[in-house]
Parts: sequence; C-alpha cells; structure tokens
Amino acid sequence: MGIMVEKDEQRSQLGERITADLRERTQSTSDQEDYDIEDSALLEGTQKSTRAGWFWITLVVLALISLGIIFFLK
Repeated sequence: MGIMVEKDEQRSQLGERITADLRERTQSTSDQEDYDIEDSALLEGTQKSTRAGWFWITLVVLALISLGIIFFLK
C-alpha cells in the first residue's frame, strides 16, 4: 500500500477503510459453498495411510534417540 498519511485522523479513516474492506472480503469468501473433500475427485485413486506411517514414525524416533546418544556421550 503506497499511501503516506500524516495526520492521526486520516490514519484512523484509512484504518477503518482497510478494516471494512477486509471484513467484506472475509464475508464474501465465507459465503462460498463448503466442499466435502472426502467425495472429491482429487482423492480418486488414493488410499489412506497404512503401516507405512508407523515405519516413518519409528525411523524418526530412532534418529532422535541416536542424536541424543551422540550429543550426551560427547
């Protein structure tokens, strides 16, 4: 926003205009329909995570343990 304001009154008017504009934009975006992602075509051909999630969690835990051992034994 390239507007320079010198007086406090003008600042408050500018702030009010900006607030009103943001409120209007928020209201217009909240009026849009909510889409159910579960029924979306975007999820077509995908599957929910299986045991692979546990594998990654185990790897992260082991990495943290090894880092802890490395730094505490130094």
